[in-house]
Amino acid sequence: MLPIPQELDFALEAERDKRAPDPADRILLNPASGMPLTRPGIYRRMLALGKRAGVPDAHPHRYRDSFAVDMLARGASPYDVAKLLGDTVATVEKHYAPFVKELRDRARRFMENGEGLEKTHCALHSRLQNEASQAEKS
Repeated sequence: MLPIPQELDFALEAERDKRAPDPADRILLNPASGMPLTRPGIYRRMLALGKRAGVPDAHPHRYRDSFAVDMLARGASPYDVAKLLGDTVATVEKHYAPFVKELRDRARRFMENGEGLEKTHCALHSRLQNEASQAEKS
């Protein structure tokens, strides 16, 4: 489940209440025809929106990639990002973490002078224990 701004959440809830869809109903509709959007239709719309916004090659995975890297750069753990993406920690570490300059810089500082290794190790160990405990409760 992705976090969304509260204003968008309210708008989506209002639309859902207005339509009262069945669980099997498609919810993304073409505003011109009222028919459900297809995967190719959504893809074309995303490309068109990207073009209007000046974002080249604005395919859906570009936004997924940006979301993952942005979350990591803001301090989210690979575990948190993996859960939000519905992916594995290994995939997040392999495909997204290398693009986070802050993580590379911090690793470089650790390698160059060892600054903060003990504090970081203890904090990381505690965080991993807490995450594992939370995962067991789920």
